Amino acid sequence: MRKAIVFILAVFLLLPVFADEITFSSNESSVRLREGMENVVLSGSATVSTGSLTISAENITLSGASWRYIECSGKVVITDSERDISIRTSVLWYDREAERLLISSYFEIEDRENEMSAMANHLEYDMSNEMLRLISRVRFSKINGDDVIIGSSESLSYDRNNGTLELSGSCHVIYNGDDYSAERISIDIENDRISLNSAIRGTING
Repeated sequence: MRKAIVFILAVFLLLPVFADEITFSSNESSVRLREGMENVVLSGSATVSTGSLTISAENITLSGASWRYIECSGKVVITDSERDISIRTSVLWYDREAERLLISSYFEIEDRENEMSAMANHLEYDMSNEMLRLISRVRFSKINGDDVIIGSSESLSYDRNNGTLELSGSCHVIYNGDDYSAERISIDIENDRISLNSAIRGTING
């Protein structure tokens, strides 16, 4: 009981100053209160909620002034109720103030709002500007009306607001039943347009 009381007091003594509050729970926890080194370590079915994000993992560390940084490892699942996005991975770093999310391991993401799913080995997600950069062995699929766009590349920049995809490195795309390969491919989903650059190959049906 004493450990639980100390933990709760520590939480309220270090409440966040950001607009979004943060709540967390776990089976085990430890708190460091030394000035400049404050952190909370959660383990065993750990969960953190902040804004529209809920993150669960085997291990979660909160650190920085007002719990600015969230680091996770082991069966990490991120759900964003506002954007209708979910991500599964094994390592995660999140900056709550900058709204910047980094993943340095294999991950799978599902963007249900825009009917897109993808996987790769590295993710940089600027949540404030809705820009995602996927790197290393990228695979994706995007529902577009009655069709499905399928593609692969070494990197992919995805602008959620404008509905554009920028592929780079060994790109391959199947779009509207046609097959395209190039070193760089740009897809404007809103305007139903594809652009290819460098070493272009393609098969167009019809």
